[in-house]
Amino acid sequence: MAYFAREELLARGEPPAEIHVFERGDRVGGRAHVGTVEYNDTTLYFEQGASMFISKNRHIMEMAEKFNLTLCEHPCTYAKGKHSGAKANALEFSLGSYGIWDPTGAGGSGEWLVGPGSRWRILSIIKALWRYSGTGDLNHVQKRTDTAVKEFMQSYTDFANRSAGIYSTWSEYLSDKPLLQSSLYYRASEYYLSAGEGIRRRFLEEVVSLATRVNYMQDVDTVNTLGAHISMAAGSDTAYSVAGGNYQIFERMLAASGAQLHLHTSVASIQRSNATAGRYTLSATSEDDGFEHDFDTVIIATPLPLANISILEDKHQDLVAAEYVHMYVTFVIGVLQPRLFPKGRIPRLVVTPYQTTDPFNCLSILACLHPEGAGNGRQCQDGPVLTKIFSHRPVDLNRIFAVVEWHRQQEWHSYPKLNPLNADYVHKDPDSTAYYLQRTPPPPIVLDRNRLRDTLPSSGIFYINGMEALFSTMESQTVAARHVVRLALAGA
Repeated sequence: MAYFAREELLARGEPPAEIHVFERGDRVGGRAHVGTVEYNDTTLYFEQGASMFISKNRHIMEMAEKFNLTLCEHPCTYAKGKHSGAKANALEFSLGSYGIWDPTGAGGSGEWLVGPGSRWRILSIIKALWRYSGTGDLNHVQKRTDTAVKEFMQSYTDFANRSAGIYSTWSEYLSDKPLLQSSLYYRASEYYLSAGEGIRRRFLEEVVSLATRVNYMQDVDTVNTLGAHISMAAGSDTAYSVAGGNYQIFERMLAASGAQLHLHTSVASIQRSNATAGRYTLSATSEDDGFEHDFDTVIIATPLPLANISILEDKHQDLVAAEYVHMYVTFVIGVLQPRLFPKGRIPRLVVTPYQTTDPFNCLSILACLHPEGAGNGRQCQDGPVLTKIFSHRPVDLNRIFAVVEWHRQQEWHSYPKLNPLNADYVHKDPDSTAYYLQRTPPPPIVLDRNRLRDTLPSSGIFYINGMEALFSTMESQTVAARHVVRLALAGA
């Protein structure tokens, strides 16, 4: 946000603003947070939150290039750019890319519903063509996904026109993006199984649901269709990470903004100033003491439902309410149980089936740590591996691993549940029997506008994270931040 504010002011030929950024933690990056562990004299890196981005994510890619950050194909476990990407490719070749594992199948011993794939790509393609009756379903879903991505990329065209493409609500933002807009109001299963779409249920539950379970921890019968489009887009492009951690993008952007950063500082309330008309008093506490400071404009870049911040006597509390996914991310170095998966090759990504959450939603192998490397896959099957596990409850490590050398568990509210924005039929007016369709709008951008200061039309309180009700990615949050900055500086 601070970076875009500085750039927008420079582009307008206006003097720089005094910008303060308050962060209650000890680091910059929010959900972009990297962890490390030493193993056999090697530092292994793993993304604890926002893990990857794709080449179409224009802001993220441009910032990585601008700040001379090294990219590697995800997972970037060894933080060595192309070398790490080569290891990722070797890992996928040895293991196969993914498999859907039913832990209750084969009499309780587990079975592959979709196997980890053949070493020979052509055989995997033939199997997929047979299982899903050709490529029709994939082509149809991919066409919808491509349209959704194209509509989202209109945002960058808006940014190129300083006088257009400024929206005061997320509904306005969607007004010229018909597929994105309609996709918010239907569950993915409703949309794709409708007569107009005609996607087969097997493809929906195995391919589309695999993508939504990995990206948003939701199945196709709960996630909105836009979440499904975004999840499929992530699987159709090369996934990248920044060597050493994605947080560096946001750390460098903040440093380049010239903003004053206040770490270990919790904001308690934002109220209209009693001392100066048209300003806002921000009350905060730091490690040393509490303090207050008046600002012309306040932009909130944290999920308000998870933040204990009082804004204008909490009058916007209901408007910004959102239900967040409560999940566990568990990283383990250990040896997999030899009888956990059916005999044969194991995949790099293991996903449990549609509507299954035990013992996990998905497990990904980030690195094979056998001294001989991934080899033919047996080193991963029989030797130590670094894994990342998503689950809705704490993982029973003894069920999954024969040996656990190290583990770290993170419990958090990761992103909003991408439930459809439900529609209700309501009375047109108290004296009429007529009804009309009223849809729940996304959370507001503008929480307050202060009209008392004509010389500072940007005065107000603005909220970035409401866009997460549409979908949640690193790139979409940068787009949201840039939109909100332009709105704040544009005035009305």
